[in-house]
Order: sequence, then structure tokens, then C-alpha cells
Amino acid sequence: MRQLENIALIIAHPGHELRVFRFVELYKPRVYVLTDGSGSAGSSRLHNTINILEECGASISPIMGYYTDKEIYRIILEKDYASLTVLGLKILSDFQENNIQVVAGDAVEGFNPTHDLCRYLINLTIALKEANDGIQMLNLEFLLDGLMSEEDASLVVRLDEDSFNRKRKAAEGYAELAYELQSAIQAYGSAPFMTECLRKVVRPDIFSSWGDGIPFYEKYAIEKVNSGVYKKVISFQEHLLPLIHHLSTNLYAETAGNEHTYNKH
Repeated sequence: MRQLENIALIIAHPGHELRVFRFVELYKPRVYVLTDGSGSAGSSRLHNTINILEECGASISPIMGYYTDKEIYRIILEKDYASLTVLGLKILSDFQENNIQVVAGDAVEGFNPTHDLCRYLINLTIALKEANDGIQMLNLEFLLDGLMSEEDASLVVRLDEDSFNRKRKAAEGYAELAYELQSAIQAYGSAPFMTECLRKVVRPDIFSSWGDGIPFYEKYAIEKVNSGVYKKVISFQEHLLPLIHHLSTNLYAETAGNEHTYNKH
């Protein structure tokens, strides 16, 4: 793999940085967080993530908690590609200003629509920067819901006891995630958390990882609507797919024919 420098980390929610904690410590990427992690309760988790990133020596971008969780769900349901276009242009501008060459971020897993939307946006911004600059960037992804095998990974970061303890301490200080981590360690042991696996994205044009069925988030939402908990179902075919197609068209139109277009936003 090429030398890793001028790295960006783009994640959908605060807390995702813990999945690649040692990677962040070692490579000190410039970090972008799309939402504030406020959920339905409206309480932001962003301050926890900023504290962790600063302790790791990472660079904090202007894109931190850009949307609330409620806002991003509205954007998906209403297919508000105009709002996402503005965000995409801001990320592109920051990429240019900081000469970003490598981007790591959430993978498409069908577990959460915001996670998948984050990946779609990553792939689009990389494609636009590559087209504008005439270079090939390195595009890496990591799993949040599942575990990636070392055989499938392009980059494996191994933790020793000291770095694992720092990672565990960071997670335990994250009140919203501490219980989840403790439960996972009790169920699987510490071994899965002693390595961090990232793989190269080779098909950024593929928008799903679940074959011909529907993603987990859609099945889950259908159950919640049927039980009266949710009012609407976020659908891959009805919402995510048309949203990303409109966003792609709009971003390419905004940046076409002018190499400096996205520096104006």
C-alpha cells in the first residue's frame, strides 16, 4: 500500500472514531463528522469525540456535527439533495485546502441509513477531486456493525496492551457507548478490538451490500411503523438511491468546467 499521508477520516456519527482509534493515533487524520449524534433525545455527543480526537493529535475540520440526527433523517426522507450538495462542496473545498490524498470512513452495511449516506458522500467527493486534480486517491472503509477479517483488509493496525487500554478508556469515558463496549467485550473477548481493519474501496459505484433484498434499517423501520413507534420508513429504493443519484448529478454540475468552483463555497 502507498504511504499514508494527508489523510481524512469522514464518519457519520460521533463515536465511530473509536472503531479506528489506533489508526487515528498513528496517522492523525483530518476528521469530518456529519452529525452531532443527538438522536431523538436531542443531546449532542460531539464534545466526547472532539476530546478523543484532540488527545490523539488528530486535526479537527470545520465539518463537525454539521447536522443533527433529526435533520439528516429529514434530508433523507425529503430527498433534500440541495442541502447535501452544499455539504459536499464544503468538504471538497477543505480537501483542496489541505491536499487530502487518502480518505477513510464508514462502509455501506445496510445497518443505518446515515452510515451508508456518509459512504456515498465520501465516494462522490473522492471522484470529484480525482477528476479535478487528475490524481488517484486512496479510498478506505471500515465496518461498524460487523467485523472485517484481516484477509479482507488492505490495512491492519494492531494494538498492544497500552494502546488497547487507551482505546478502552476512551470508550468507557463515552457514556453513551460504554455499556455497548463492555457487553461486546464480555461476549467476544478483547481480541476483536486488538486489531483495526480497513479495506480499499474498489467498487464505489455499488450502493448496496445486501444483494436483492432490503437493508436491515428498512426492515427495522417497517417493524417500528407497524407497531406505531415510527411514522415513516426510510427506504433504500424510495429515498437513498434517488437521493444519491440527484446529489451526484448536482455536485458534478456545480463543479463542471471550473477547477476552482468548490473553493468558492
